[in-house]
Amino acid sequence: YLIVDMLKCNVYTDEDKLLGKMVDVLTTGSNDVYVVKTESGKEILLPAIKEVVKDINIQNKKIIVKLMDGLIWE
Repeated sequence: YLIVDMLKCNVYTDEDKLLGKMVDVLTTGSNDVYVVKTESGKEILLPAIKEVVKDINIQNKKIIVKLMDGLIWE
């Protein structure tokens, strides 16, 4: 997928909980990192790996992720 197509997609957990909107993609040496901004303004960094990113639907502007233990803190 093109980064520009993924920006502003809503990001949901695999339990259908809205995390926020994708606002940026950081390119690193090993894998990209998705930057998701919550409604409260907090940024969540998610590694773009198959264990985390379960589905990307550009047409519906929806990305589904599986949160691994310790990935985010409340």
